[in-house]
This record gives sequence, C-alpha cells and structure tokens, in this order.
Amino acid sequence: MAAYSRRDLIRTLGLGAASLAIPRKLWAAEEPTARAKRPNIVFVLIDDMGWMDSSVYGSQYYETPNVDRLATRGMLFTDAYAANPLCSPTRASIMTGKYPARLRITQPAGHLPPLPDVPLLAETAPAWQRVICPRSRRFLPLEERTLPEALKDVGYSTCFIGKWHLGHEAYWPRKQGFDVNIAGGHYPGPPSYFSPYRIKTIEDGPEGEYITDRLTDEAVKYIEENKDGPFLLCFWHYAVHSPWQAKDEITEKYRAKADPRGEQKCAVMGSMLESMDHSIGRLLDKLDELGIADDTILFFFSDNGGVMYAEVEGETVTSNAPLRNGKASIYEGGTREPCIVVWPGVVERGSRCAELISSIDFYPTMLEIAGAETRPGQIVDGETVMPLLTGQGERQRQEVFCHFPHYVPATQNLPGTYVRQGEWKLIRYYDTNEDHPNRFELYNLKEDIGETRNLADEMPAKVRELDALITRHLKDIDAIIPPPNPAHNPRAQCPWFVEPIDGWKPMRDCNLSLRGGHLHVESLGTDPHFFTDDLPEATGPVRMKLKLRIATRGPGQLFWTTGRAGRFNANQRATFDLTHDGEWHEYTVELPARRAITSLRVDPGSAPGDADIDWIELTSADGTVLRRWDFEGRE
Repeated sequence: MAAYSRRDLIRTLGLGAASLAIPRKLWAAEEPTARAKRPNIVFVLIDDMGWMDSSVYGSQYYETPNVDRLATRGMLFTDAYAANPLCSPTRASIMTGKYPARLRITQPAGHLPPLPDVPLLAETAPAWQRVICPRSRRFLPLEERTLPEALKDVGYSTCFIGKWHLGHEAYWPRKQGFDVNIAGGHYPGPPSYFSPYRIKTIEDGPEGEYITDRLTDEAVKYIEENKDGPFLLCFWHYAVHSPWQAKDEITEKYRAKADPRGEQKCAVMGSMLESMDHSIGRLLDKLDELGIADDTILFFFSDNGGVMYAEVEGETVTSNAPLRNGKASIYEGGTREPCIVVWPGVVERGSRCAELISSIDFYPTMLEIAGAETRPGQIVDGETVMPLLTGQGERQRQEVFCHFPHYVPATQNLPGTYVRQGEWKLIRYYDTNEDHPNRFELYNLKEDIGETRNLADEMPAKVRELDALITRHLKDIDAIIPPPNPAHNPRAQCPWFVEPIDGWKPMRDCNLSLRGGHLHVESLGTDPHFFTDDLPEATGPVRMKLKLRIATRGPGQLFWTTGRAGRFNANQRATFDLTHDGEWHEYTVELPARRAITSLRVDPGSAPGDADIDWIELTSADGTVLRRWDFEGRE
C-alpha cells in the first residue's frame, strides 16, 4: 500500500481551519480502496512513566534508545498533560475524550467493587479534613461511546493489550468495543511481572517469563495478523507500575551507574524502563519489517507522573526534577507527561511542539484520523491536535485543566483544581495547611518550571482572571466541588504530619499521644482508628491482645491487610465487645488471616471520648510473642 504523504494530506485538506474536515474529505471516497487508505493506529501508554524518565526528555541515568528513536521519527511534545495525576481517570479520558471529573472518575478505583448505587458525596469526612472529597466512580460506564466503538463503526479492527483498570469484568475491554483483549482487567498492577502472572485474561507463560516481553509478543503477533488493516491497537503497558520487579541482568547495569544530575538512582526502575524501551524497539522493527510503518500512526504517552512517594532498595522510585512532586500530585510532576506522535509523511520528523495538549485530545484526534464522527449530542471535551501534527490550521482552545478533589497522604496533595494557560498556571485549593497557607498558587512556568515561587499575592488580577476560567470550567463539566466538612475539628491531627508512636499513626476521627506511660486515644467523632505497618513477618492465624480502658460506646474492631489485599476492608475484620466503664480490661482477639499480615488497624469504639492503651501484643496461634508494644517510658 502506498504511503499517504504529508503533501497529499494537506492538498486534500486545504488550508487553515479546513483541517477539521478530515472525516468527510479524506475518507469519503467511493472506490474499493478507500478502506485500505485509513491508517493503522497504535497507542502505546506507559504506566507511571515520568516526564524525565527517558533520555530524549533529559534523563542522564535511564537508557531509552528506542523512545529516542520515536522522537527522531515524529513530533515530541514538551507540554502534554494527563487530565489527572492518577491512572484510571487518565485512561478514561483517553477512551472518551472527556474530562475525568465529568465522568466522575477521579481516582484509580477500577479494581474495587463497582457499587454503582453508592452516593458519590458523603455527608461527612474525617475530622482533620476541612472539606468532603467526592468518591470516585469505579468503572467506565458502558453508555460511553469509547474510542474502539467509534473506530469499529468505520471498519477498524480493535485490540487491547495490557493494563485496563477501568472496572471489574462487566466493564472489561471486550464490553467496551475491543474485538480482542489480552491481559486487560481490573488489576491496578500485575500481581507479578514474572510468570505465573495470575491475570485472568492472559495465559501464564513459561516460569519466569517477563510480562513486558510477553505483552510485546502479543502485540507483534496481532500486528502480523492484521497487517492489511486498518486496526486500532491500544498497547497499554503494566510497566512501570508497582510491584517494582525487573530482570536482574539489566538491573545490575544500573546499580553500577550514577546520574550526573544526582536525581535518578533506582536501579530497578532503570531496568524496568529499559525493558519497556526494548518493547518499543520491537514494535518499530515489526512495522518496518511488514512494510506498514508509513501507514501506521503511533502515539506514545504516560498516564501520570513518576512515583516519588515510595522507595525500592532504599532509593526513591524515580525523580521528575526539575518538575515538582510526581504521581498523585497536581504539581507539574504529577501531570506533565512524555508524549510523542509518529506519522510518517505527515508529521515532521524530529520536530518538537510546545503547545498545550491534554489526554482528552487523543480521542477527537484519532476519530479525525480514522474518519469517524461523533454522534449527535455526544459530549467531547477534547480538541483535535491535527493542526499541530500537520502544521496547518489553528487550535481554538488555549487552556488545559485538572480537577483533582482529593487528599493524597503520600504526596501531601490537597483537593484542588488547576488551569494552565500559556506560561501561567493557577492552582485553586479547597483546603489549606502549613505547607499550603494560601488558597491560590500562581506560577510562571516559563521562568519557574519547578513551581518554587508563588506569585498569587503579587498578581491578584492574574489570579482573578485565571480563577474565572476555573469556575467556568467546573460548571461546564458539572464537577463535584468539595463542600465544607461539618465534622471538621481543628484539634484533629492530620496523619500526614504526625510522628508515629512506636509505629502507630492516627486515622479518621482520632488523635494519638503518650500520657502517663499509656497510648492515649482522643476520639473526635464516630470512627476513630489507628494503624501500623511496622510488623514482623506474621503469617496467620494470629492473636492480638491489648490492655485498654475506655468510657465511650460501641464495639471494638481489628482490621488487617495482607500482601494481596492492600486496603482495610470488611472481609478482613474481627469485632469484639468492649467494657465501657473507664477501668482497665484485657482483650484477646483472633485474626484468621490466611497470609502474611502487612498492616493492622485498631478501632476503639464508635463515639467521641478518650481511651488509654497500656500495651498491645501480637502472638502466633501457639502463643509465641511476635511483637509487643509497651508504651511505658516512651514519653
């Protein structure tokens, strides 16, 4: 099949705004070869890859020759944004062209039970929170007209390979318009990077097979089988999300390296990125081998910033410097992403673009490329980037937004919304704390890419101007704005800033302190609890014993998590009766855990008031003491 050159494309489109007419003018031909002229589309999405996690974007530690190779073949975007600093919302925006807040998908909850009838806004929140954060929808509604559904209407074959994380089985890729689904499910990350993978939608390979390689095998196979096209291949890697597992032979190379910038030091991440990069090379080689590279458009993107809140082998997972913060933060490190588009004969090779684009823009762009159209009444927030790719015409939109109404303890993120317009970025917070004493933060990203100097007080007119855009945007997408929390108590301790007491930290409606040789629990509401993950290797069943005095009301509860169930939930809970007489009593509670316990949570009653704990003890079923917390003498 002959390549469709950039000159031919521009001649077909005409000039300027005519670029918006691709669906009608480029693919409206009646001849039998019209279908064959539609380009194949490959969308490669990397999970948790930061803006600085490749050499072409400036890393001097990671080795990514094939990502660099992409950049030499196409256009590199310097100011491309994910619509959310977490994975599921960004994925939903790519699938629909809508802002995540419009979809009510604002957190990565696709692995949790759907609960479609649960209200998205609770009546109260933990006492330390000044506002009530909305709950996130846990699935991509089937009513949405997804990217594969739109492209199937114009003759495309569709395939999904890799991480989905947009709901349980009723919402998996085959239910959302994909003909083929390989490895896509509700999994936030692979249970294991090495076979056996324990993923329902892909057969395990030979023991020790690496999932990044296996998914690439499947992608190459699909391209070979569908080389006559047109096809849509969404190849959404599990890499480089946790669990951070890599090939030892590559990891050793990075252990022997040093970053001249002194920023990126995690050998395991270097190894995982190199495996991902090798995958990109195999894709490019296969397209070249089959002679269809000129008929294939390739998008390369990441769903959010690199992880800076966890360590592997004693090193931070990655660094997004000079950008501030990373994944789960609305600073630049959380949402500014690597983005490259390759379209031989149309996109200028080795070009760079500093225009603002968002993940919501991929949907209308791919529809335009394929000659598909939106349906009457269908809402699409994104705007095609074809004028940027072709160098013809102008874009109408000048801003990108991110509404992220959530507290994220790991990154100290507060609920907020930002707008980026030109060189300016304004963040509107719905809560404040010691690190964020101002409701607004204003940055000039041209002069201060690291967001180090807040100009809000110096430029009130600019704040009002940009804040008006935020207000209009939130109204346009019908966003849920966090309301004040009626249960807020100024005395409540925010767990982010509380030093653990022998490994225990407060949660929800309580404060912790040491008094008279005891752990003092001050309950400020109806759901006080505290937790620890400072535990010995304890494979259940185990017993917890504690000496407690309390004069409130309600039962006591113990929750635990295991390696597979990383969140406290009712399926791993033990309830016990408390004597509310203000006297000391000892309690023994059985925890029928089947696997190693990774964290424990204690709920002492369900009402405001005080309690004291003399000691806590964790024992095995045979009575062996695994860990004892004795608070006397720790004041």
